[in-house]
Amino acid sequence: MEILKNSLFIIIAILLAVVIEAMTMSSLKEFDSINQSFELFSSKNKSFTQDVSLSEIIYSEKVTKGLMKMIVDDEANTFKSISNKEFIHEIYQKNHYIPLWFNSKGVKSEAVEDFFKTIGSDIILDENGNIFKRYQYLKSAFNKENNRTIEEELKLDIQLSSLYKSYLNFHLYGSIKWWDFKKKLRWMRNRKLAADWVVHTPKYNVVELMMHYPLSHIVKATTPSSFGYKSMLSELKRLKNIQKQGGWEKIPHSKQLRYGKSGTEVKRLIDRLRSSGDYTCTPSNGDNHYGPCLKKAIKRFQKRHGLHSNGNLNGSTRKKMNISVEWKIKKVLLNLDRIKRLPDQPEDRYVMVNIPDFRLYYKEQGVEKLSMRVIVGDKTHHTPIFSSEISFIVLNPYWIIPDSIVKQEMIPNILKNPNYLAERNYEVRTSYNTKRSPIDATKINWAKVLRQGQTKRYKFMQPPGPKNALGKIKFKFPNKFAVYLHDTPNKKLFKKGQRAFSHGCIRIAEPNALLAMFAPHEKSVNYSRSQRILKGKNKTQLNLSTPVPVHIVYLTAWINSDGLLHYRNDIYNYDGKQKRAIY
Repeated sequence: MEILKNSLFIIIAILLAVVIEAMTMSSLKEFDSINQSFELFSSKNKSFTQDVSLSEIIYSEKVTKGLMKMIVDDEANTFKSISNKEFIHEIYQKNHYIPLWFNSKGVKSEAVEDFFKTIGSDIILDENGNIFKRYQYLKSAFNKENNRTIEEELKLDIQLSSLYKSYLNFHLYGSIKWWDFKKKLRWMRNRKLAADWVVHTPKYNVVELMMHYPLSHIVKATTPSSFGYKSMLSELKRLKNIQKQGGWEKIPHSKQLRYGKSGTEVKRLIDRLRSSGDYTCTPSNGDNHYGPCLKKAIKRFQKRHGLHSNGNLNGSTRKKMNISVEWKIKKVLLNLDRIKRLPDQPEDRYVMVNIPDFRLYYKEQGVEKLSMRVIVGDKTHHTPIFSSEISFIVLNPYWIIPDSIVKQEMIPNILKNPNYLAERNYEVRTSYNTKRSPIDATKINWAKVLRQGQTKRYKFMQPPGPKNALGKIKFKFPNKFAVYLHDTPNKKLFKKGQRAFSHGCIRIAEPNALLAMFAPHEKSVNYSRSQRILKGKNKTQLNLSTPVPVHIVYLTAWINSDGLLHYRNDIYNYDGKQKRAIY
């Protein structure tokens, strides 16, 4: 009897289990049916946690359908007032049409606060620009404590993502209208004025960045670390504070502003120089004397503005001092944008030539080891702006004369004077092979060659020697402009203040000093052996095992190695030709 009872209990338990399993399977099938569309776009539950609640699943279903409707089905209406359509399509598709700034509990406070704090603290943004106005509107909308509908949340989510894209583009690439500037450069070249600027465009996947990192992290990681960018931001803040206080008072022409004098005009001058960071002496009650402190401050100001540094308040110094703070803010903003388009990479050693400064800088581990005067392209032969790497050095170089100079200068001079080439020790060859003898240039009908456009058949060259236009040393870096650093036999021009005299190449004042910088790092550059070679006339090429980056830049405002903000004249009028969009 006991055995029968036990058997009956087991049978009942089995039947109950079968019923429960059937009910469970039925419920699961019904649940799967309800959530089939959500599963399709949620990549098989990847968006859910292990302890996901039913309310979260229902929320996800609603927002997925809502976002798909707004972004895909009602695209035309949604993007009437929201920019960055392609970006919005890509990032929401990649996120399986789940909101980026909201969840079932409401706003993702940490991410949104980080977003608004980052944009709000950006000193470069123009408060009258589109980005800042959108930032203000969305910040106000998120701060409102009201019950939003799902549709209102989703629209805010899309708007915030669009602003994210706009702001990050601005942060990464600046606001210079490069397409417009390049059009102006083409116009100049069409009128036989050589002018080129290679714009470096960093490659970033904004979708991936946005999905994996907070905005503050991305901004910190992508803010340029080279060319004094961060220090320039500090100086921009100083200038904007001065602007808020009403700017600078004009410094008049006054007999009181002479060394040894005192008075109210001197005090005004001291206040002006203190606000710009040039007057560094401790303030005192008798701060109205034109003494050593003020003279030192004026020297510092003059140095920062490329003036002769003598500590006297002359007309040119006063003119620079009376430039408005608004002008300087615009200048700094423009050059910050230029730095954003320079290669920002860790460089143990590099060479930089700043065209408006007429100066070369050699740096190691961020420390300036050498600087020297340079001569750059003149007003019709602009030195191009680009970056490359010095890969070899030539001692006792040949000067291979560019075809443009052959057509515009060489042949016209030969036609005037048949002995022109011989008097200057120039050679004409049919190839660059210097082992073969040059041809007899007097037997060539140069008028016919010029008329028929056959100048490229001939290679005009100047052999090594004391009169060689390249001097004794040439530093080569591959580029399409045929531009390089080189010595020159004519040293007088280095004494000039404005040194734009070349056909585009960069003449350096101290080639031996620059050569010495390479010697400790390169076996091929034995300095003592190089000096022996330079006493002769044999061309010798020194190949570098590790190329050294070289940046030819155009900065009219920058932080110099002395840590100070410097300004220079816009010698090629590029400042005037580069327009910034108001973001």
